[in-house]
Amino acid sequence: MTHIEIFEELKNIIEKEFGIPKEHIEEDSNLDEDLNITDLEIEDLISKVEEVFSTKIPQEEAENFKKVQDIVTYLYENVDSNT
Repeated sequence: MTHIEIFEELKNIIEKEFGIPKEHIEEDSNLDEDLNITDLEIEDLISKVEEVFSTKIPQEEAENFKKVQDIVTYLYENVDSNT
């Protein structure tokens, strides 16, 4: 998957799970400040991302996710391109 495809899929997940319109989600959006996604909700988001992208994100990596871009970059670098 390309960087843009991953970002678009992540926006779909965030919109579906949290009701945030895709047009309000930017790569540099802060998960907590801009999108109002709490730490507990971030855990739910990570679980859904793991399911959709057929991957496992280590807890120590997930703790570093502050912006949408952080998740996109992690997935781009770590998910098999055949998914």
